Formats: sequence, structure tokens, C-alpha cells
Amino acid sequence: MSLTTRRTTHRLTINAPADLIFAMLRDSSHWPYLDGLTVYSERVSGDDANHELRTSVAANGSLSSSHCHRIFDAAGHRAEFRQLGLEHPLLSLGGEWSIHRAEGSSEVTLNHEFEVDEEDGELPEQIHRTIDEYSRRELEALRLSCERLARLLLQHSKNSPADSAAGSKIRGA
Repeated sequence: MSLTTRRTTHRLTINAPADLIFAMLRDSSHWPYLDGLTVYSERVSGDDANHELRTSVAANGSLSSSHCHRIFDAAGHRAEFRQLGLEHPLLSLGGEWSIHRAEGSSEVTLNHEFEVDEEDGELPEQIHRTIDEYSRRELEALRLSCERLARLLLQHSKNSPADSAAGSKIRGA
């Protein structure tokens, strides 16, 4: 058996608070409605700090399901994940999300590390390309969702109760 370990790093700036982005990552129940990739997501055990998650994702024209363990550090805006129940020749797959505040926005970093039995010389590169494509799509979906929610929350916070009452009178409510 010949092993190959590969790492990937993807970064994206999101115009939203780090706390909001972290909350979106931690609560996967809404992913099927927001990210355009996930078709099913369910926390099967644990709590908000440490749990197992089952997901089904549309990738490369097919549906794939996974089971992973996730550990969260809310204060540090970090989340580690490790895929469970992998099939040969993929021996391990995991990574980390980290979110850092940056001048009115947040920088999100998604790292992956995987180990594969290199019997098929093309396989490590195929897996790398799949992770690369999926990571870019996932980060962009996260950006769109978080920026949309941040705008809605900002708009809602600007509306004072006096403004709402005046708006109701204008609409005849």
C-alpha cells in the first residue's frame, strides 16, 4: 500500500460578522435551503459543541452521503470535522473551518486533509479536484447566505418600534 496525503486551503472574505458565520456553520439544519449543494442534513448525536452529522450532497452530477464528527470552538470561531465510515481507497478525510474578523468583514478559511491509498495513480488528483470544486461552491454559498442574512438583520435593527407603528398607519393596518 502506498499512501498519499494531500491538503487544501480555501479562503473567502464575507461581509458579515464572524458570530453569524459561525452560527450558520454550526447549525446545519438549514443548509438544504441555503447552500444549493446539500439536499439533506441531520445531527444524529451530540450537542452544539460536539456532534455527529449525516449529510447528502449533490456533487459531480451525483448524490453522495457522508457521516462526520464535528467539534466546535465558539470563542475561537473554529470547527474541526472528520469524515467517518470512509471506504477504501480513501483512508481519512477531515479539516477545519476558521473565521477571523477583518475590518468590518470576516475571513473564512476552509482546510481539508485527506489520505488515500495510491494504488490508482489518478485517484489522489481526482479527490483533490472534487474537494477543490466543492469547497469553492460551499464557501460561495456560505458567503451569499451570510451576507443576505447580515443585511436583513441590519435592516431589522434599524427599524425602531416608532418606525413600525408609523408604517402600519400608512398601510392602513
